[in-house]
Amino acid sequence: MRKLCLLLLASLLLLPAAALADRAGSNGGSLVISDATGKLTVSGHGLIFGHVDRGTIAVVGDYRPDDNTALPSVSGAKLKFTGGNVVYSGSDVRFLFPGGRYTLVVEGTGIDLSAVGTGKLSAVGKGSAEDGWVTVDGGTPQSIDLIDVVSFGKSAGVLGLGKGRSS
Repeated sequence: MRKLCLLLLASLLLLPAAALADRAGSNGGSLVISDATGKLTVSGHGLIFGHVDRGTIAVVGDYRPDDNTALPSVSGAKLKFTGGNVVYSGSDVRFLFPGGRYTLVVEGTGIDLSAVGTGKLSAVGKGSAEDGWVTVDGGTPQSIDLIDVVSFGKSAGVLGLGKGRSS
């Protein structure tokens, strides 16, 4: 009887997780940025969150949540409106946009971010190997110095390599 109860409990816990994984999988892939310095423009649909040691996060246009409960959260930053965009600036800034359509321009140092869904990244580093790393859909990390534009999720891949390099 005890084993049957444990089996039922495990199945009750795993079914919602499997359903969420299936839904996330059908929406695309993932993007991970680690310890970046420079200017990153990320446009996509899905969830995005991260941390900036020092810099700005500009929400270009409107963040369009998938539903009314997907409200963004930003801490450690001052808010201002510039040219119709919302701009957050500060040190030790943490942000979460939990599902929807977004275009974020993140500029600064110590940028770590993760996105799940579909979209593209445009990156401009300072031109050195210390510009940070990008991982697309669980692949091999690449230096941001090598990236101009990369897509994640459906039909992901490097669209343009920077600094005159080729694949």
